[in-house]
Amino acid sequence: MELLALNKEFQPLVYVPYINLQWEREYYTFGQFSVQILAADYDPAMTYLYTPDRPETGIIQKIELEETIKGRFVQLSGFFLEKILDDKIVYPTFYASGMMETTVRSMVQAYKGDIPLLSLGAAAGLGNSVIWQETGGHLGTVGYEKLQTQELSQRCLYDYQQNKITYAVWQGLDRTQAQTVNNFVVFSDGFRNLSKVQASLDSSNYKNYAVVAGEGEGTARKVAYADLSSGGYRQMLFVDAKNERYDAAEQTEEEYLAGLRQKGLEKLLDYQVVQNIEVDVSQGTFQYLRDFDLGDRVDVVISDIGVSLEARIVSVHEVIKRGQHTVSIELGNKKLTAYKKARIA
Repeated sequence: MELLALNKEFQPLVYVPYINLQWEREYYTFGQFSVQILAADYDPAMTYLYTPDRPETGIIQKIELEETIKGRFVQLSGFFLEKILDDKIVYPTFYASGMMETTVRSMVQAYKGDIPLLSLGAAAGLGNSVIWQETGGHLGTVGYEKLQTQELSQRCLYDYQQNKITYAVWQGLDRTQAQTVNNFVVFSDGFRNLSKVQASLDSSNYKNYAVVAGEGEGTARKVAYADLSSGGYRQMLFVDAKNERYDAAEQTEEEYLAGLRQKGLEKLLDYQVVQNIEVDVSQGTFQYLRDFDLGDRVDVVISDIGVSLEARIVSVHEVIKRGQHTVSIELGNKKLTAYKKARIA
């Protein structure tokens, strides 16, 4: 995996002879990287790390110098290029109505401001119809939050040849056995590709029904409901959305209530049954990047705990060190720490 250091104007400096590279790709949030080099190879002009081998481009945001008995080393780390979206905020209020991809793209176009080199690529026609509003959130974070409700993601792709950054909404491929378009991928003991597996199923924080209260007081308060119970037992959550303002000049009351429902769906993402599986895929039946990639939906069977499910690859952690390349993936959704549970409870 080649790394080319670029300066702040995206001009090439030098290929980076790294010692240890960690490349952490994420589907529902900002990915990040960390790379160790010799101090003698560091150039203070280094600002970005570009690779033709992955869709991501790193932003060098942290620089650490360390001296050991083996010499002096510099550790470079930071987020990937999508993080530049969070330099901007969604203000004034953005009112959205339409297909999910279309609304998020329109938001980015409206608030991207002076982000250098950034333009929107062609639409892919993804998502279902939604209505929502946003005030004050960071642009990239809001994009991820909205898109996750429909299992979509976003990218800022740097084109080295054209020297431009293209924003795109995207979705991984369906590689489950329930479809016939793509080659299927199964992680199971039967396929002998569950190396160093760790699995966690956690329903302790689960909610499936949100009561979302918008503006107004008492019985005059506008209320909407986000129901994921499928008609079954309701495990309820109250969402205080009084900051979501009803503006008759921008929306009908029905559109406002639909926006409250969308807010409830986003909040329920924090209260899912957490199905999290981590697998080392450095060796196995299926090959990373050829047979599966970040964002793909695959089948997972773990007979020890009776798990058989379709899950999306939400994280890929790559380590290249001493000539060895290891890859581990995370499927399902992120595990909740005790702190996270306490914070959202």
